[in-house]
Amino acid sequence: MAPLLSLWFGCLIKGEGEWCNGFTLFGVLPKIMLFRRGSNRVMECWPKKKIKILVLSLLVLFMVDTYVAAQAENKTKGSEPIVIASLDSESVPLGDMVWLTLKYRLPEGARLPEKPQIKGIEGLTIIDRVIEGDHIKIRFLADQLGAWKSGPISLTYVDKDGNERTMSAGPVSLTVLSNLGEKPEEARLRPIQDIIPIEPKWLKYLPWAAPLAGLLFAIAALAWWYRKRRSRDILPEVFDPPHIRARKEIDRLVAQGLYEEGKVKEFYFIFSEILRRYMEEIRHFPAAEYTTEEIAHHIRNNEEDGKILPLLRQADLVKFADTVPTPSRKDDDIQRALSYIQDTVSVVEGDHADLEARENAR
Repeated sequence: MAPLLSLWFGCLIKGEGEWCNGFTLFGVLPKIMLFRRGSNRVMECWPKKKIKILVLSLLVLFMVDTYVAAQAENKTKGSEPIVIASLDSESVPLGDMVWLTLKYRLPEGARLPEKPQIKGIEGLTIIDRVIEGDHIKIRFLADQLGAWKSGPISLTYVDKDGNERTMSAGPVSLTVLSNLGEKPEEARLRPIQDIIPIEPKWLKYLPWAAPLAGLLFAIAALAWWYRKRRSRDILPEVFDPPHIRARKEIDRLVAQGLYEEGKVKEFYFIFSEILRRYMEEIRHFPAAEYTTEEIAHHIRNNEEDGKILPLLRQADLVKFADTVPTPSRKDDDIQRALSYIQDTVSVVEGDHADLEARENAR
């Protein structure tokens, strides 16, 4: 700003009693200020409007110069690393948690390392450490009675050139109070509450509980007896033995006339399922989920069950190879299935007898 002021006030002095020209900031148009050396009289020939503009211009220049200087000072200060340490409380009871906060400002281009080193807190029992934005929070346990004061706390960082630097903060202090009061040496330990004799609360309900328990036992015994008797009566009526159920299913399949309607594949699919379910019930293995070859492997030592394998393979040819058996072959397959069911009735009756024996044993 000084050069600008010199530009306006600069003048050429030729000698005593001679005139001096002043120059405006808005160009080279001279305006004459008449004065004489040794005289207090000043004659101003500028218009008032021009004077106001000049004064405002000088004021703006002064403000701009002040702002630029302040920004330069802040930039200089911002380039210095700063760390400030503080605690969230000045005094806590013994055993409480305390947060230590390190608020820092790094120079331009600097950064914290992945695991910054913090010195001066080596004696603390640190529980947790969190780095968030421009501060680091450390939670520690107040486990030492009395006044505690740390030493200078330092924090490492890496400058823009990759060199490790250190910035330091002043010490922090904390007072850890005893849970026994202000004078723990005079405190007397005693139980929180006197021993209170107690007795089971359920004893007063015992006279009512015994008859209620007897009543519940009688109801449970009656329900068990009724269920056992009803199961004996319903089981023979509702649940047919496997051989009778298989014959009924084959009769219903034939009565539907699927083969005669040209639905050969659907007929043999249902026919195969009936035989597989029957074999599963009497032989106790998942024949309905097995392939024909898996069934053949499972019953390889049973000649009686081997008689039904040709029927299952014939059904597979119809289902997967689009084979169409003749009507006579279809009738022959049905007769062979009924014969197999008849030959295995003894197995079914044996299982049924075992089931009745188990029911009676209950």
